[in-house]
Amino acid sequence: MSLRILRELQAAHAFDPSPIRLDLGAYHVPFGQLAPGTSPEERLIGAAGRGERVAIVGRSGCGKSSLIQHVLGPAVPEIAPILVPVFGEPATIVTSVQAVAGLIIQTLVDHADLDDRARTQALGSASTRRIVPSTTRISGLTLGGGWMNVGIQADLKRQVPPGTDLPRTAQATLEVVHQLLATIQRDRLMPVLVFDDTDRWLRNVGGTVSPQDLALAFFGRVLPELRQLPTGVVVAVHTNYLKDPQLANHLRASVETLIEIPELASEEALGKVIHSRIVTHTSPDDPAAAAPLRAVIGPSAVSHLHKRYQNELRGDLRDVLRTVHVAVTDACNGGFDTVTPDLIEQAAW
Repeated sequence: MSLRILRELQAAHAFDPSPIRLDLGAYHVPFGQLAPGTSPEERLIGAAGRGERVAIVGRSGCGKSSLIQHVLGPAVPEIAPILVPVFGEPATIVTSVQAVAGLIIQTLVDHADLDDRARTQALGSASTRRIVPSTTRISGLTLGGGWMNVGIQADLKRQVPPGTDLPRTAQATLEVVHQLLATIQRDRLMPVLVFDDTDRWLRNVGGTVSPQDLALAFFGRVLPELRQLPTGVVVAVHTNYLKDPQLANHLRASVETLIEIPELASEEALGKVIHSRIVTHTSPDDPAAAAPLRAVIGPSAVSHLHKRYQNELRGDLRDVLRTVHVAVTDACNGGFDTVTPDLIEQAAW
């Protein structure tokens, strides 16, 4: 019976270490259950509602994105979260105040569903700046997109119709952003710009600009300029950025609230993270799923995983899930009923 559950989880890609963004919130386990005494969710929703500038700090794969998606992904009353993708954009965009302001406008334009045929010129063109598609297309483009009602959509379309030339100065472009955000505020919503992918620059080692230089320009030049906008800001920050004194100073000057992602100190906490994936992909009416964690991975295997999480994986939950994914596949191929410590060791890579 347990082997059947393992095969169902394998077929469902239940332990996908990088699921699509819309799934992250469904998998999230509140940190209060994982690290008692912490409340990142409450701090984030409170700061976002007040329009504060927030840094979510943690290592890659520690849960920053799932926290943001869990808190801001659903339709949150009185908050209008706007996901602005920066990873994958050319360095000329993410290091320029004017270009990032244009990217914010573009994100709102895309979400308001303006005519794509009128937006054919690349963002950042040297000759003229028009409303054009972003070089990065992320499904949904926004978190909790239900906040944009027909009235807001129509107002944004009127203010920035297809083919509109963007201003040629940074300050004038920011003023356009200001007007669009003020339009959202008039509907009694607090707009919140979300930059959730800046730590991916650390893994983009093949670019023409070093990850450190990208971060310095974004946090030192772009982020401070966003303070003049009527909006909250949430930015995900890798802990390595704070090891650079210059970057750390930029962040202190630009954000009001710093929320650190706690590490999982116990095997039980790690088990809850794995459990969330299992129960999401098993039927609650299935008698074999009454104790889903034990039916998939035994306590000794969880213990082995936790030691790897603390040591080799250095707090990377994404790598934990990748290991479980491979171990489940190996268990299915070998006809095992549960994932064992040997399978965890074999799956480590």
